[in-house]
Amino acid sequence: MKKKILIMILLILVVFVDVYSINHLWTPKSKTYYISENIIANVVEPTNNQPKINVVEELRKEYKNDDIKGILSIDNSDYNAIVTQTTDNSFYLSRDAKKTRDGLGTPFIDYRIDLNNTKKILIFAHNSKYKEMPFKILENYYDEEYYKEHKYLTLTLENENIKYEIFSVYVDYQDFDYYDLNFKNNTEWFNHIKKLKSNSFYDTGVELESDDDIIILQTCSTLKKYSNYKHKFLVVMGRRVK
Repeated sequence: MKKKILIMILLILVVFVDVYSINHLWTPKSKTYYISENIIANVVEPTNNQPKINVVEELRKEYKNDDIKGILSIDNSDYNAIVTQTTDNSFYLSRDAKKTRDGLGTPFIDYRIDLNNTKKILIFAHNSKYKEMPFKILENYYDEEYYKEHKYLTLTLENENIKYEIFSVYVDYQDFDYYDLNFKNNTEWFNHIKKLKSNSFYDTGVELESDDDIIILQTCSTLKKYSNYKHKFLVVMGRRVK
């Protein structure tokens, strides 16, 4: 009898520890990848005839990190996230914007991309079914109604603000050709982005053109229908607004 009671106590403790770990030990100390909406507003539209501030440069100073490249924003939301880039695609999976170890990581641009000369920008970040993560918000785009209210993304870089209109949302679990960066000519590029659009869960009605530049946001998918696949990535794609 005493043995059974002891086992029950141990089981209760195990459950308690698991729940505590999920709700406390895995909770981030701070979401250092979030930027206040007020900061964005004051920088993009300075008031009282004040000189325009270079928000990216200011963030680099504040976080003591020259890897900071810009800010990613989603329209009609308070989502404004720091975006970094370094020499690999692994460092910021486990570092915050101050380069401190953090399981949340920080959104980062594919190291292969030259921001001054590219038609495609790839940005990666973590997602989780249970916890708030930098790209968890992207899973809202499974819902077409959410898409209709949040059709635009903005990437604020050091010298420009680029607006993108979302044209495709889907989960890739077998092809992954959206990673491709090298194309022989404009025709090959146009065929590529048209294929990306054709994969979308729903028709966004966005018309692509052969000279379009695009952005792709990638994170892990937690949709149950893809749970048996080892690799399954949700991708949200936008074309640059001209």
